Amino acid sequence: MADEPEKQRVPLPLRISFTGVLLVTMLLLGVRMLNAVNLYPGAATSAETGPQKARERNDVREVAFTTADGVKLYGWVQGDDAAPRKIIQFMGNGEQVGPAGALYAASCKALNAQFLLFDYRGFGASEGRPSEPGLYADARAAQAFAVKELGWRPESIILWGRSLGGGPAIKLATELLADSPPAALILEAPFTSVRDMANLRLSHLGKPEWLVYDLYDNLSRAPELKLPVFHFQGTADEIIPYSQGELIFAALPGPKEHLALTGVGHNDIWSDDARAAMIRARINEFLGAHE
Repeated sequence: MADEPEKQRVPLPLRISFTGVLLVTMLLLGVRMLNAVNLYPGAATSAETGPQKARERNDVREVAFTTADGVKLYGWVQGDDAAPRKIIQFMGNGEQVGPAGALYAASCKALNAQFLLFDYRGFGASEGRPSEPGLYADARAAQAFAVKELGWRPESIILWGRSLGGGPAIKLATELLADSPPAALILEAPFTSVRDMANLRLSHLGKPEWLVYDLYDNLSRAPELKLPVFHFQGTADEIIPYSQGELIFAALPGPKEHLALTGVGHNDIWSDDARAAMIRARINEFLGAHE
């Protein structure tokens, strides 16, 4: 019986290199997963909240639309169809359609507006997983749905981005400027970029910006926003530094207006009825001046 050929041993340097590549790949995959968990905690929101809240209200209708990459999104149209102002709302992180129904009802009335609210992919009742390119695709789909299905005139649409929502709102505004510019952009406590936020919150990691995948570089896009922009933020914002909002506002080419909410944090902007009424009045005045 012939002897079996001796198995060739993989050279040690090659084994070490392969192991190193494998470990680095696993590390990068782990970092990407941590990025998603830290950046999009809203992906854990309940799919039942929006539909349940819709059944409790008589001023909303549920809608659904599909993005260019085939993700089905859930949303509401809230307010009177006859309202002259049409607003697409881009919510903050951890937020979804439903819980703030009363807040948006008050904004509909004060601004004489109708809102399109929707859950980002992976949030609430929407399909998919969140990512920066994904949220940009969601924004484009919302605008296309508003125009093609709701019959909103592109030039009448106002984009409103809160916190994380400032990213897709700003990106969409820059894309629409050439052919169908929005009527205005409202920015509520936006950040300059995720990289800047990482350097602020994770400075103990040495170079945290190297571990960031989704950037939302709002500051670099701000000079392109040649449309009316109303910007507001609390001076005591504990999540997004007020200084980041100042940088974005300074970079806007105008026309623009800034409202500083003295002593107000990130998540309590709308908690006081008198302050909420004042904010809406200022926004209403600004929009009226640029219609």
